[in-house]
Amino acid sequence: MWDVQRHKGQPTGFEKHELDEIAVTLAEGAVKIGKPDGTWSIEQRRFGSVRYLSKGTVQSEEGLSDSPSRAIVFQLKPTEPVRWPAEPGVPGQFPRVGAVKLFETDRVVVWDQTWRPGERITRHLHYAQTAAVFLEGGKLRTLDEGRPPNPPFVRKHGEVLYADPPTPLTVPHEEEHVEGSPRAIWLEFK
Repeated sequence: MWDVQRHKGQPTGFEKHELDEIAVTLAEGAVKIGKPDGTWSIEQRRFGSVRYLSKGTVQSEEGLSDSPSRAIVFQLKPTEPVRWPAEPGVPGQFPRVGAVKLFETDRVVVWDQTWRPGERITRHLHYAQTAAVFLEGGKLRTLDEGRPPNPPFVRKHGEVLYADPPTPLTVPHEEEHVEGSPRAIWLEFK
């Protein structure tokens, strides 16, 4: 994962992307994209937008806005993601309330998740490796099956989460909104 900023007047030079990438925009701005053949285009990177860039792409990037654009870039290494055994009768993390599927490749499903007051995310387990970046912060709480509610926890704008194996969440749980407007882009690895 990389925290990338594109500053005005500072081109990157041509780079060949050795891995597939998914970029989540945290601060919007205009970016000039240069191609090796001398052509170029201007893209307006919007807050919360997600883009996929294929391995082997060669390009340069330069910020054009006074404030730098910012994105968290996930590089997809050629590894086999860990999947944990499913527990009968307990669904996986996705699909779920408040999550919209943005797109899917042969390696990853990308979800846009918003937690809202009164919309509890029903009982589930996390069977797949995931990574997330929070677009908006707020307070959330998990409710582990058979236990008292956990204390609320804070998620912040730009915070990145990664479920590093072999640490699955082993207790079925629900999630609920406590405060703010939490929103995250999730990568669910296949």
